[in-house]
Amino acid sequence: MATATAQALRVMKVSGNSRSVEEARARVFDFFKLACRSLPAVMDIYNLDDVVTKSQLRSAITSQIRKNSHITNAKVTTLSSQIFS
Repeated sequence: MATATAQALRVMKVSGNSRSVEEARARVFDFFKLACRSLPAVMDIYNLDDVVTKSQLRSAITSQIRKNSHITNAKVTTLSSQIFS
């Protein structure tokens, strides 16, 4: 499973700032998809099956994204998606 996570991280490239709010928004959605797809591997690596469910982790990620949904500056949005990746 560790190789699946490493492979997912290689696919996700951190590039410069987004040029527009729409591009930043798309990058946040891409981050969300990648994070959700990586949850099974993360749960296996850190042995979280007894502590939390995938659904709870997905909800926590969604909560963090929604908490910052009011931000309209593309640079800040891009930066926050890079910090959480």
